[in-house]
Amino acid sequence: MLDEKSIGFMKRLMESFGPSGFEREPAHIVQDYMKDYSDEVLVDKLGSVVFIARGDFERPHVLLAGHVDEVGFVVSGIDETGFLTFNTLGGWWDQVLLSQRVVIRTKKGEVHGVIAAKPPHLLTEEERKKVLERKDMYIDIGATSKNEAEETGVKMGDPAVPWSPFSLIRGGKVAMGKAFDDRVGAFITMETIRRIKEDDIKHPNTVFGAASVQEEVGLRGARTVSHLVDPDVGLVLEVDIAGDVPGIKPFEAPARMGKGPTLLTYDASMIPN
Repeated sequence: MLDEKSIGFMKRLMESFGPSGFEREPAHIVQDYMKDYSDEVLVDKLGSVVFIARGDFERPHVLLAGHVDEVGFVVSGIDETGFLTFNTLGGWWDQVLLSQRVVIRTKKGEVHGVIAAKPPHLLTEEERKKVLERKDMYIDIGATSKNEAEETGVKMGDPAVPWSPFSLIRGGKVAMGKAFDDRVGAFITMETIRRIKEDDIKHPNTVFGAASVQEEVGLRGARTVSHLVDPDVGLVLEVDIAGDVPGIKPFEAPARMGKGPTLLTYDASMIPN
C-alpha cells in the first residue's frame, strides 16, 4: 500500500498541467522530487528528466521509463462571438470530447471552459444518427465576443487539458482523475528509485529512471532519452486496457483491475523478447 506521502505526491503529479509539448510543470515536479533520492538528475534538450541510482557496477544500464505528457488540446482560433476552435494534442476519440470541462493556460493565467457543439434540439433526425466530429465542436469560455475572449488572455496556440481533479474511491482502493496515461508509469519509476535509495538496496547495475515528454505525439522523448542513457535493457511502464468491463471478450483485453501488473507480448510496433 502507498503511504500518505506517496498518495499526496501522486495527486500533485496527476493534477499538474502538462499536455504534449508543454510538460514543463510535471517535469519540474519530477526533477525537484527526485533530487533527494537520486545519485544524479539529468534533463535532456527536449525536456525529459532522467534520475540515476548507481549500483556496484557501471553496466548494465537498466532503464525504467514512463512519460509525463498527457493528451490535451491547443487553441486554433477565436471566432467573432467568442468561441474557441481547437486541435487535439495526442489521440482522442471524438465521442468523449463533448461536455469535457477544460482549463486553458494563458500568459494571464488559467481560463476555464467546456467543450460544446450545436444543441441536439436543432439537429435534424439524420444528423442525430451521426457521430459528432471534433471539427464541429468548440470551447465555450463564457465570452460573448472575440474582444471579451481575448481580454481573458486566450490566444491561438495556448494549450489546454481536461479539468479533472484527482480523487480516491472505494476506500482508497481506486484512484480517479486525468493524466494516469502515463504519469502513473513515471510515478512507479520514481517510487522504485526512491525505495532503492531509502532502503539502501544493493544492486549490480546503473538504474536510470526516465520521465519522458511528447510520447502522445510520436514517442519523441523516448528517442532522446535512449541516446542519453544508452540502455542495455529497458522496461517501459505504461497503462493497459482493463478488460473487466461490459462488452469485452477475455481474449480482447485479458488485464483485470486490481489483479496486478501485466506484461506486453506484442503490439503494432514491437515484439519484445
